[in-house]
Amino acid sequence: MMDVQTKTPTLIVTVDTEEEGLWQGTFSRGPHTVENLKGIPRFQHLCNSYGIRPTYLIDTPVVQHPSSVSMLRDYLKSGFCEIGTHLHPWCAPPFQESLSAFNSYQCNLPRSLQREKLLRLTDAITSAVGQSPSSFRAGRYGLDAVGAQLLIEAGYQVDSSVLPYFDYREEGGPNFQSAACKPYWFDGEDLCQTGTSGQLLEVPVSAGFNWCDFSKAQAWRTWLGSSWRRAARLTGIFDRLGWLQQIKFSPEKYSASQMQTLVDLYHAQDAPCMVMLLHSTSLLPGFSPYAADDSTCETLYQSMEAIFRYCREFKEMSTATLTEFAANWHPQEKQHDLLYA
Repeated sequence: MMDVQTKTPTLIVTVDTEEEGLWQGTFSRGPHTVENLKGIPRFQHLCNSYGIRPTYLIDTPVVQHPSSVSMLRDYLKSGFCEIGTHLHPWCAPPFQESLSAFNSYQCNLPRSLQREKLLRLTDAITSAVGQSPSSFRAGRYGLDAVGAQLLIEAGYQVDSSVLPYFDYREEGGPNFQSAACKPYWFDGEDLCQTGTSGQLLEVPVSAGFNWCDFSKAQAWRTWLGSSWRRAARLTGIFDRLGWLQQIKFSPEKYSASQMQTLVDLYHAQDAPCMVMLLHSTSLLPGFSPYAADDSTCETLYQSMEAIFRYCREFKEMSTATLTEFAANWHPQEKQHDLLYA
């Protein structure tokens, strides 16, 4: 069982479980295929071997694929995982918006349309797996306060759409540069600000830098990315030199060594949890740029096993699903987490 009081972070592994064909930057109503889910059994076996129960956040095309739903439902009934919600607006009915990069972010849609898409997908998942989902992540991290309030109204307990220190405004998406990297209660008005309502727990995807002071590292990266410094591509130069590297807790783009560095820094900051993110399309060769062929897919699995071993055996981290972690988040921790905004 998990224990949010432990001094080491709780490991939470999440999988955006979705259709193929998303890495080209195009968005389609369908028809969609989910052949990549054939990679889940191998991944689930790896998780089982380290006592990890992943949270599969599933979207509309997955729900519409009977054999995929059957497999995930069996894992759920066996107690091997949690099934949550992953909303891709472009393939989640009703379709009232035009297809565009801007509209691929849920937060850019009218409230009424966001609500209808969320409720329909929630109902579809409930019907498919026999259990109402209580965890959520927006596709492309595209959630804002409006969407968070809709989650509360729909009965969700936990969201994991925030990616601290990342800014997607150039693509029409949200800006998470001011968000905390540790869990916090949604304040009702700003998804990046901590509150005390206790209605929706935000458990951000873990991200940071290879420098102990994340706030200062963020300030330096912002400075490097401004005006002429951006034209000179100084941020990229610093990354290649290993200075002020921005790291996401994901085996898709980051090495086991980089992820271990992030784990150590979160541990040093008394972080209560670490949230790993990966996509189902990376679990089988040929469906994502991070597992483009057999070789790169094997490298990704090796990185996952290395970081699982590091977290579970060396750091002795406990593990939980998103909802388990939220259910054990104690009220007295509300004020404690305000220190880490």
